[in-house]
Amino acid sequence: MKRKVKRVFRENFGGCRPLAIWILIALGVSFLLLRLHRKDSKGVLNMAYKVIDAKNRQDTQIHSEIHTHQPKVDSVCGMTCLGGQKSFYIKTGTDKSKGPTICYDGKIYMSEDHNNVGRGLNMVFIDGNTHKVVDMKTFDTYVGDQSFKQYAQMEMKDKMVVILASFDEMTYSLKDEAKTWLKVMGSSQIDKVAFRDSYLLIGQRGLKQGQAVEFLNQKGENGYGEPLEKKGCFPIPMGDLEETSKLLSELKEVKLGSELVNCGLEVSCEGTPLQVFTGDTDNVKPHICVGGRMVMEKELNNPGRGFNIVVLDKDSKKPKFVSRFDTYEGDSKNLEEFLKELQEGDIVVAVVNDDASKQLREGAIEEIKSLGSSAIQNLGFRDVWYFVGQKGIEGYTELEEISYATYDGDWPKQIKTSVCLPTKLKSLEVAPKIGSKRNLERREFCKANDGYSEFCDTQRVDELLIPAPLKDKSKEGDEIFKTPILIIPGLDHNALARTLETTLQQPGIQPDLVTVAVDEQSLDQGQLATLFKFQNISLGSVSRYEDKMNSAIKEFFSQTKSTYVIVIEEEIVLTPDFLNFLSQCLPALAADDSLFGISAFNYNGFETTSGDKTRVNRMEDFPGLAFLLKRTVYESQMKTDMEKCCKRRSWDSWTLKEAGEMLVPDVSRVFRLPYQSASDADSYLENLFYQPRLTISEYGLALKNIDTLKSAAYETELKNSIKACKPFPLKELQKCASKTEVIELSSKGSSFVIYFADKDKPRTVFHKLCKCFGLYSASGKPLKGLHKGSLRFIFKENTIFLIPSTSPYFEIKAADIAVYEEKI
Repeated sequence: MKRKVKRVFRENFGGCRPLAIWILIALGVSFLLLRLHRKDSKGVLNMAYKVIDAKNRQDTQIHSEIHTHQPKVDSVCGMTCLGGQKSFYIKTGTDKSKGPTICYDGKIYMSEDHNNVGRGLNMVFIDGNTHKVVDMKTFDTYVGDQSFKQYAQMEMKDKMVVILASFDEMTYSLKDEAKTWLKVMGSSQIDKVAFRDSYLLIGQRGLKQGQAVEFLNQKGENGYGEPLEKKGCFPIPMGDLEETSKLLSELKEVKLGSELVNCGLEVSCEGTPLQVFTGDTDNVKPHICVGGRMVMEKELNNPGRGFNIVVLDKDSKKPKFVSRFDTYEGDSKNLEEFLKELQEGDIVVAVVNDDASKQLREGAIEEIKSLGSSAIQNLGFRDVWYFVGQKGIEGYTELEEISYATYDGDWPKQIKTSVCLPTKLKSLEVAPKIGSKRNLERREFCKANDGYSEFCDTQRVDELLIPAPLKDKSKEGDEIFKTPILIIPGLDHNALARTLETTLQQPGIQPDLVTVAVDEQSLDQGQLATLFKFQNISLGSVSRYEDKMNSAIKEFFSQTKSTYVIVIEEEIVLTPDFLNFLSQCLPALAADDSLFGISAFNYNGFETTSGDKTRVNRMEDFPGLAFLLKRTVYESQMKTDMEKCCKRRSWDSWTLKEAGEMLVPDVSRVFRLPYQSASDADSYLENLFYQPRLTISEYGLALKNIDTLKSAAYETELKNSIKACKPFPLKELQKCASKTEVIELSSKGSSFVIYFADKDKPRTVFHKLCKCFGLYSASGKPLKGLHKGSLRFIFKENTIFLIPSTSPYFEIKAADIAVYEEKI
């Protein structure tokens, strides 16, 4: 018998040894095939999952199959699985019109046909030991998550397998604690599920995060995620299972990320170092650093759009909870409830990224206010904000900042700051100033009108337009605050905005007394005036500014009965002392008929030729660039003769029927922007407006010679001053022709006089002297700043008088004082 067996083996297999080799090869191939088959879709060994798309398989086909036959191969779920594996077919709901389907191990357990599906979480529960379905439930987590949490804690046994399919909306009221139970079933994607996304899960209680089968489709243009449709096989158990209590403990422990020394603080911190970053637009994620470690950052604890919140223990300052609430996508009810459940003393660090305002409701706002916020109510579309507050704080926190989006909806300036969190959070009784509220009216204006780049700058657009209060209450009722103001703009949008802003900044200003003369074709000028709460009058369009000015003055005087009118020309910036200066000069103006008005601009007020901030002079320059004018002067000398007297620009001087003077400060109370002109004929204006000028910046300076401004008193004071002058060292004038030498004076605070012969009509010597000292002088143009032919100015902290032989003050000259007659 043995011999016969040996012969058979030898004839068929070549003997026992070759047979043994063939057996080993077969076993090896079988082992490798089994190993390959047991790789899941992620390539992880020992996870015998097989999941494929099932979009070509219609629900009607599945439903008909379950009624027609009970196959050995599962044609109901649509999969053939290895022994020990279970087949499944899952389709999530289609928007809110068609419910989900869940098929398991050859049978459909939940579907619209079964009339057992609904909004929220649709779940099939499978015993982990018997592999049988033990329950089916729908939890409407749009309304609340309490029933799901209770079921997970009380009814969901160890090793229980769950199959979940979403329908319509499942996240609205699904809070972190409920999400934790899905994480205990192996989910790693649940924090990423947003409003009306589609989501499915096959997990098992005790499974580590990331080992469940789960898929997510984010919301599309139709407002819903595309339905997920998957079929496949999975084993039970689905992997190595842990004790639920251990997993819950690990999940509640906040995961920490990369290190950042002192959270960016340059010096060590006695408290707890903290850094917050609101992210950059919607491309760069926000982050929060506590105690030198990142608590939220990219790929750590799900930072992103909405409120990113870290809760710290009041004593240890260690993170207790980390959460994000996307109040752009969903209502802020979850955020509100989360904040209500905080323990007394919990410290809240919050950072807003992208947008959090869209569905931020009053309840959540009030909860954040109760934590010490003074700015949360100002949060608007795409604004970013950071805040550190505390449960039970009495007052306001100082650790808060908000950055507003631009008026056209563009991204705001990001916030990135490092602070030292003290052992005890400081509480303020008065809300700190951390930025004004949105100026919605100003934003609307800027959105509708181009050309106001400075006024509409994103860093300034929310500044409120509030009239400056009058600090000196003794001046209430002053005539100047009853005087109407006329502003006559040109073409420069930004210049007009500057004029209006500096007008509003005059202490005691009455906005209803300010009127802007608006070109009928420039609607934006009227809108801007209204924004400042100023009045406006509409004028017909003209090509020349001179014509517009004349028309505006006529129209304005016809509408007001005031004794005085203030006129402000184009491209003027007022200093804070503008009205205060006019107010001090008014009594002298009212008492002297030879005075026509008050000018706030000194044509010779350059840095090198002025400097006495408390002095006012009488000058023949009329009218000025920003001036107060008597009604009587307008009525008697201008009203019927505007086209003749006032046809030129004001700096070319107007010619009235009778002679008169203006009160002019030595140091100007307004600044005129450099004049832009394409005409060569206007080149002389470079000499007038391009030299550095001295302009007063203080408010409230008292003028020292107010009592000597009336004609007789002024003449007496002036003559006495000239008599007391030292003769100017005439040899110094020889330096005027030099490009390297400069005039030097041995003293400061002194007064000097130069008497000179000036008999020719072009006033050649006078012009050369003006050029020598840096005063205004232009060929063919009249000199500026004269009083009875003489000129007074400040030079190197000394007072200088230029007295030509044609001036009546030439008679004051003592016999021993030389007259300058040489050519310069």
